[in-house]
This record gives sequence, C-alpha cells and structure tokens, in this order.
Amino acid sequence: MKKFVSACLMAGLLTCAAGAAQVGTIDNNYPGDTEAQAQMLYDLGLFKGTDKGFALEKSMTRAEASVMLTRLLGAEKTALAGNWKHPFADVPQWADKYVGWLYQNGLTKGVSATKYGSQRNVTCDQYCIFLTRAHLDADSYQGTAFVDNDEVRQTDEEGFIRGDAVSLSARLLGTNYAKNGDESDFSVAKKLIDNGVFTAKQFKNAAWDVLPRDYGNDYQYDDKWNLIASLFVCQIADVTVAQCPIDGVQPVSGTDRYAQSDMRQSDLILYRMDSKTMALTQVLSLPKESSVEYLGSAGETDYLLVFNKETETYSLCSVRGDTVKTELTLTEAQQQRAERTVYQSAHGCIICTDETTGYKLTETGVEPLGVAAGICRLTDDGMTVTQKCTADETVLTAYNWDGQKTDRYTISNAYQSDDAEVRKHFAPQIFGSDGVLFWGTAGLYREENGRLVQVTDSPVIGVKQDADGAYYAVSCDKSERTEYYSDGIGYMAGDMLVRIAPDGTQTTLATLDDILIDEVKTVKSGAVRFTIAIPTEGHRSGHYTCLLKDGNITVRSATDDVFYIWGNDALENEQEKIDKIIANQKGEE
Repeated sequence: MKKFVSACLMAGLLTCAAGAAQVGTIDNNYPGDTEAQAQMLYDLGLFKGTDKGFALEKSMTRAEASVMLTRLLGAEKTALAGNWKHPFADVPQWADKYVGWLYQNGLTKGVSATKYGSQRNVTCDQYCIFLTRAHLDADSYQGTAFVDNDEVRQTDEEGFIRGDAVSLSARLLGTNYAKNGDESDFSVAKKLIDNGVFTAKQFKNAAWDVLPRDYGNDYQYDDKWNLIASLFVCQIADVTVAQCPIDGVQPVSGTDRYAQSDMRQSDLILYRMDSKTMALTQVLSLPKESSVEYLGSAGETDYLLVFNKETETYSLCSVRGDTVKTELTLTEAQQQRAERTVYQSAHGCIICTDETTGYKLTETGVEPLGVAAGICRLTDDGMTVTQKCTADETVLTAYNWDGQKTDRYTISNAYQSDDAEVRKHFAPQIFGSDGVLFWGTAGLYREENGRLVQVTDSPVIGVKQDADGAYYAVSCDKSERTEYYSDGIGYMAGDMLVRIAPDGTQTTLATLDDILIDEVKTVKSGAVRFTIAIPTEGHRSGHYTCLLKDGNITVRSATDDVFYIWGNDALENEQEKIDKIIANQKGEE
C-alpha cells in the first residue's frame, strides 16, 4: 500500500517553460506545447510522424487512427506479428493488422457490422471512445474525468486534427489504468513501463520538460496500514522518476530547488536540490522547530524567509552558491506580510513588509523600494502596478524596475452606497492577470513596450482575446459588484458578455440578468464559450458551460455536482431560464 502526497505540486509548473504554442483545440495546459508532446510520444515509440514531420495541423482518417492507437498502447510489434481477424471489408492492407488487433481486443467496433469507416476522418468523440476503452471497462468517456463532453463537442466543431490526437494521447499517460478490473492504481504510463514498452529512464528523459512534475512524499504502508517508509520523490504521470538519497527529507513549499529535513524530528537542515537527480547539498542548519520559506530568485541568487526557533528571530536571507547571508532582520508581522506579498519577475522579486515599505530582491542584494503601498502586480519585465482605492476613486500607477513613474489612471467609483467605507470596500480594483493583461472592476489594461495601456475602464471579470486582437470579456454595470462564494472563497461575477475591439470600441453581446457569469473560456471562429456559476451545496459552486454564437446562447455541459444537486434535467432548466431572459429583453425592446 502506498499514498503519494504532493507537498510541492506547483514546482513543476514554476520550473518548466509554460505558455507554449498549442496546435488544435484540446489544451492540456502542460509545460510542453503540442509539438513537444508529439516529440515525447515519438521518443517513447508511441507516435510517428509523416514524411513531412508530425503534421499536427492535418486531419486523420480512422485507418490512420488505428495505427496511432496501436502504437500508443505499445502494441505495434504484437499487432504486426499476429493474424487478427475482423469483419470489416473496407480496411486497406497496410492498416489490416492494426484494425484487427484493435477489434480483437475490444477497442473498436467499426461504423457498422461490415465497415470500419477507414477513409472517414476520425472525430474527437470517436478517438476519446477509443482511449476510454483502452484504459477503462467502458464504452463512454462521459463521467470519467478524462475529457469533458463540451471539450469534445468544441473540438469536433473546430475540426479534429492530429495535434488534438497528440494532446489526448499525452493526457492518457497520466490517467489511471483500470481495464479488466485492474486495481493496481497505476497510471497508463506506469502500466506501459511494466509491460516493457519503454523504461522509467526513457520516460523521464522524454517527459521531463513536457508533462507536469510533482515533488512530494510517497508514503508506503504495510497491510495493517503501519507506515514503513516516507520517500521524497519526483513523479511524472504517477511514475517515480527520481528519489531523494537521504531519508526523512521533505520538500520546501513552492520550489523544486530546495528540500529540508523533517523539522519536527530533528534540527532543520536545508539542502539545495538538483531537480532532476534530487541530489542534495547542505546550505543551512537550524534548531528544531525552525522554518524556511522560499520566496523567489534573481538570477543565480535565491531568497528565503527564515525563522530561527532558538533565537526567536525572523530574517530575509539570500543564497548565492554556498553562501547564506542575512539581508534583513524582520518582525513576525513583517515576515508574514512578506510571504503574502512577494512578486516575481525576470529582474528579481519585490516584497512588502508593511503597508508603506517594500524591497527589491536583486541578484546582488536587497534594495529599498520607493513604491510599496498598494502593489497589485509585477510584470515579467519589472513594471510595478499599484492601486490606491478610496470611496470616490481608484488610482492605478505604473513604475518601471528603476522606480520611475510611467503611467497613471484614475477610475471613478460608481458603486452606490451612502456609507463611505462600503464604497471603499467595493471600489474598482485589479484582481486578475495573465502576465500581459490586467483586469478587474477597474477595467482592462495591457503592458506594451514597458507602459501600462488602458483598454477600457468598464469592469472586466474575465477576458480572452481572439485571433484578431479583440477582447471578449465578462462585465457588469459600473455601479454593481457581484460576488459568489465557493469553498469559502469569494469570486467576482458579472451578467454581461462584451466585445472590446482593438481600438477600444465596446459592444454588448449578451446581458443575462441575475445570472452569475464568471469566466470566458475560449473564443474561436466567432464562438464564445463561457461559464456560469451556480450554488451546489454548502459554500460550493458548480458550473455550466455555455456557447454564444450568432447571437444565440446554448447551455452545453455542467459539472457533476450540478447534476447531483439540480437533477438530470439541469441543462434543460438552465437553458429555459436563459431563453426566458432573452425573450423578455426582446419583448421590452
């Protein structure tokens, strides 16, 4: 028996290059882009390209899909070596053994009793059924958590291509294998390793910068649930690819650059860790019950918040090579604020130790920051954005890395209340960012050539850009602030979908009164996918996914908890509710 607890889940996302190019509609949000995922599958022998490369933009016939699926499952040699019968009369000779092997193993049933549909383009729906049969005893992917029904429909509407097949195939590697009643709790990748398709070392080398990496403790128990080992390991798709050589070591939260001994059992020893081999180098020793928090880095210099239990002191320390230096001595309150208000950029970090004091953490040391009050964002290029909210207005100010003011915007507070403190609480704010765009009830802004450019001062709750550079956003009236809660956390919502042209011209696409619209998911080919939040149980919320196209809104799917609370006809009821709202609006017009 074992249980893996990822105590440092974000490390893989922080240390791998993210935001890579996506080919196709399926988006895994993995560190490696679609091309990298294809290369990983190729290196593992699970995928081959064409005479023109991977050809990820091209569609794929069902015959071609049979070859790809057989390779993906590590069965190409077996398929080619056997004689596999099937009832289909339309299979070309080059695909015959592949289709036969799939048929004999219950992975395909064809499009009819006598036809496989070899020359038809495979759809996302069909490919997902193939993959579901490959790892589960099921003919339907719905309710399996492998793929969302709306994700499949969207992909088929856009056109299923080889890039989508690659993304789904890469996703399969981390999916639990439970076919034929298998209860080993292994991922598909682990199953392929056990079957000798490739080795764990080959998998590590191929998947290292492609799939997310998890660092945590692999707790192992005997049959009576007595703990017998607590191994600090790195896992990719639930496959252990590296293990720490020293017992009793745990991850330092937020990074894969450091590890520490169990501070409850002995003195705390801080190690620098090689993320790929998990080899350790000791850099610091502290008394029992001390603590270390990783803040960020500037070049080759790392910054840590350190609490020394023996002296009851708090400090900001830099680590350069093997040298640990105390840069600042802090109070407990300053340390707590610093760990809550740390901002990372390519230039280095910025921290705030109180409402008016901040510091730049650079490669050479710590420098006072002239601006600290109200910092809300730090861009990768080192632009700091602050916001100062009052009952009457919000002022956004941008500074470059050298502390020089570059831009300033004043947004009037239109929230209606006679209580100044209430108006201040609901003052326009920036609360979202993707690194280039900044949005919130204070509007939408973008970083451009080191400057902060205002796109609109209308509320923007969530936003996506289309291929032409237009913005599609969730919005609301400036005098309103709509919130909902899920798991005790408050989220902003709106009741409008708007399009903001590159020149700032704004068009309202839909207004849904009393509906909690909280996110624009995708914008493609004139179709806008967005989500609606709905209470489910306690302080939790489920979501509907809707499609706005040609002025019509269609409710496409919902999370499982929505059906659990609101019944099997939840989609139809939500669709009826939206249709009535739109009909009433047209009647008023």
